[in-house]
Amino acid sequence: MSEDTIAVRLREHYNTFSPTERKVARALLNQYPIAGLETIAQLAQKAAVSGPSVLRLVNKLGFDSYTGFQEALRLELDAQLQSPLLRRDPNTDAHQQGFVHHFSSNIQKLIQQTAQHLLPEDFDTVVDWLAQPRHRLWLLGGYVTGPLAEYFCNHLQTIRGQVSLLRPVPRTWADSLVDMGKNDVIIMFDIRRYWPELQPLMKLASERKCKRILITDQWTSPLAAHADITLTAYTEGKSGWDTNVATMLLMDALIAALNNVHWEQTKTRLEEIERLRQHFQND
Repeated sequence: MSEDTIAVRLREHYNTFSPTERKVARALLNQYPIAGLETIAQLAQKAAVSGPSVLRLVNKLGFDSYTGFQEALRLELDAQLQSPLLRRDPNTDAHQQGFVHHFSSNIQKLIQQTAQHLLPEDFDTVVDWLAQPRHRLWLLGGYVTGPLAEYFCNHLQTIRGQVSLLRPVPRTWADSLVDMGKNDVIIMFDIRRYWPELQPLMKLASERKCKRILITDQWTSPLAAHADITLTAYTEGKSGWDTNVATMLLMDALIAALNNVHWEQTKTRLEEIERLRQHFQND
């Protein structure tokens, strides 16, 4: 399936929409793709606009009817569940001449798409949440994204305190949830094929008034329906396996931005960490 999903189009053209159309776009992105599978009246109510406003946005996205728009969303749901066996481009051959060049060209394209379609207000809000000392941070990744969550956690722990990595074991989550509240931020990584066990965790975090950040791919995890902010990385690989390079771009950009928010405090913390590390060095 093409990476040109409805979510992609919404982000790509967001700044060209009217204020009313942006309300509809935001409602769709906040609960993607579930909000788009509801009736026109239901989506209009979520966005606090009229039914014709919904249809105007749907037309701007290239659809002649709301039915066609919803059918496209259903096709996207099918793509979310694809196995690597189905994703592999039959023209991809590891022994073909110039393989690394073609592979790196695709990676560059994914990085550009990730940066181009990132909504600045969402990025800035995430940086603000991560920077607030009163916010305790929790991170969690799945089978493939677990190491990414750990990488992000290690950087955050260097920059600030109260950062914890949740184990990817559902039966252990209640021990952390019991301590979560309105001053907590949970950051989840979920890429296709998505991890269903994360949905009850996201819902329970919502009930406990936690702020919820989702980092996902362009096909958008179902967790987006329960996230406050969704950051999207373009991950489509040509070999059958999706790539995490663009996801790393998002994390490194957040780390760099966060590092600059309270640099003097960060600098003091880093100096103290370096001093303490000296006690564990071999003579």
